[in-house]
Amino acid sequence: MKLENQLNWYDVRQLRQWWKGELVIKGILSVEDARKSREIGTDGIVVSAHGGRNIDCAPTPAKVLPGIVDAVGQKIEILADSGVMRGSDVLKYVSLGAKSVMLGRLPLWGLASAGEPRADAVLEMMRTEIDITLAMLGAQTPRELQS
Repeated sequence: MKLENQLNWYDVRQLRQWWKGELVIKGILSVEDARKSREIGTDGIVVSAHGGRNIDCAPTPAKVLPGIVDAVGQKIEILADSGVMRGSDVLKYVSLGAKSVMLGRLPLWGLASAGEPRADAVLEMMRTEIDITLAMLGAQTPRELQS
C-alpha cells in the first residue's frame, strides 16, 4: 500500500529546485541515502535515528557514520544526532567523522525544568564534559580525535 502523502526522494528534488538556500536532510542511516541526498544537491545530512523512536531495529548512527563519511564526507556536510547524553557522546561522533553534533533534547529538558538559565547550564555542562574528556584523552580539540 502506497501512502500518497509519504515524503520521498522526488519531494526532496522538488524542494531543492524551489529552495535556493541551504538544505539539510535529517534521518539518513545508509550510504545509499547519503549518496542520493548529495546527488540531489543537498548541502548537508544528519545521520540520525531520531532518538531511536521511529524504528527500534534501525542501525545506530555510530554504526553507519564511518561508512557514510567515507562515501560522501568530502562532498557534503555531515552532522550526527541520536543518543547524545554527555560530552563524551559528542566526541564519539566527532571521532567517527561528524563535523557537528546535534544535542537533541538536552537543552530542551533544561528549558522545561527551569527556563533559559537551566538550558544555558545544560550547554555549559556539555562543554565542561567535552573539555574534561579531551583532557583525559590527551587532546586539545575534538578534531584531534578524528583518524
